[in-house]
Amino acid sequence: MAKAMEEGKARISLAAGVFFNPEMELCRSVFSLAVGAIGEKLGVVDAMCASGARGIRYKAENSNVGKLALVDASRKAVACARKNAVKNRVKCRAVHADANEFLRKNAFDFVELDPFGSPQPFLHDAARCLAANRGGYLSATATDVAVLCGAHHAACLKNYAAIPLNNEFCHENACRILAAAVAREFAPMNLAATPAFTLSHRHYVKVLFRAEVGAEKSVEAMKKIGFVSYCPSCQWRDGKRLPLQKDCPHCGALLQVGGPLYLGSLWDGALLEKMLALNTERGGGKPKEIEKLLSTMLGEAAIPSIGYYDLHVLAKKRGCKILPMDDAVARLRKAGFSASRTHFCPTAVRTDAPHEKALALLSGTK
Repeated sequence: MAKAMEEGKARISLAAGVFFNPEMELCRSVFSLAVGAIGEKLGVVDAMCASGARGIRYKAENSNVGKLALVDASRKAVACARKNAVKNRVKCRAVHADANEFLRKNAFDFVELDPFGSPQPFLHDAARCLAANRGGYLSATATDVAVLCGAHHAACLKNYAAIPLNNEFCHENACRILAAAVAREFAPMNLAATPAFTLSHRHYVKVLFRAEVGAEKSVEAMKKIGFVSYCPSCQWRDGKRLPLQKDCPHCGALLQVGGPLYLGSLWDGALLEKMLALNTERGGGKPKEIEKLLSTMLGEAAIPSIGYYDLHVLAKKRGCKILPMDDAVARLRKAGFSASRTHFCPTAVRTDAPHEKALALLSGTK
């Protein structure tokens, strides 16, 4: 017997053999807000829809979603998604097809990729789908976080053609590696892929990209791809198009280099503002939790830095006490620098302070 549950404005029946992850509810809620905040009319394809929960929520909760296609390679999943669409009075196409085959033959404004593991095998045909549409949006999930965060270097090279960094800001690195992989895949089709919203939560990272048509725009997007140099001894870090240094300029230790990865902003501040307003308007679900999350992102989006300082890691390396989070942020701001919490890590601070100043202020020596 199928199990029924409610999520957002959708009522979903779960069928045996059809995948559904209840831990992704926050993700589905936040990205539904992003869809609504985009505002413009969207034709959406959920290319690996499973029960159809995500695609159905996108349409049921957002008046700007027009046509909707729910696609899956599993016949059971398509049947389940079709029943759920009917239950929620959502008009859509429920299609049994391979995701790549469907994407390369169709054009949509918004492509949703939520696979098991890496989205890399689907990026080429997602780009073709958006190129045929003359641009649009890509929402890509990666659940191979251990690979992206540096636990498996060879697998990251295989999946993303990138060297990961297993350091205190590895989850941000993960998002930047994914963003670079998308940008590189889209650029040859004269599509400039730029992150508009980025989320790291539990076992996955997910990025919403705006894809714009134009050779010059694609070139400009590629100029934001580069490498991060990192010192495991003193935590110095810097992002450049090319890694020019071998030794840390702060302490002289040998640097580690990760990339290629995306060096630009991971959020569109205007989109975050609209998402916050829409979250207040909708209520229901977990509005306070989402408001806190988006507010944190808005704070860190205003700080153009690579990485953040985990206060626990810093205290361990420097033998100092761990500052309370509010005190750490206040110290940096009082000294004239921008500072914010980061949603990537609950014990970390993002700041534009020079490395030496950040270390001194956060370790309590100044």
